[in-house]
Amino acid sequence: MFFFVDVPGGFGILSIYMARIFDTRKSTLALRHRKRFLLSQLKIHPDALRASFVERFSQCGKTNCACRRGGSKHGPFYYLTQCLAVGKMNKFLLKAAAQQQAAKQGIEHYHQLQEQMEELSQINAELLRREESLGDD
Repeated sequence: MFFFVDVPGGFGILSIYMARIFDTRKSTLALRHRKRFLLSQLKIHPDALRASFVERFSQCGKTNCACRRGGSKHGPFYYLTQCLAVGKMNKFLLKAAAQQQAAKQGIEHYHQLQEQMEELSQINAELLRREESLGDD
């Protein structure tokens, strides 16, 4: 899901990750098999990155520039942003194409891990609801 965010000097794109709902209406045995499979496939990539990749266009400070008179804005500029705590953001410009590609790939790897962990969590919640053990079988 993507949202356009009005920021001073241009617009940014904010992506929001929403958890997918997995089918947990299976038998307890099938859930346990799926859980075992998920755990065997779980891979943490060393480049996993919890962040957003932001594309931005902006106006410069020159009064005679076309960007100030309705012309095209400067950009695109690519930023990596991370929300670290309430009111604390980490944001920096990704200048090189290699940086931009590495950021996109790290964010994708994080989302893959998040997806796997979400399915595992939903299976565990369903097993608890059925008053089953969460331990190894």
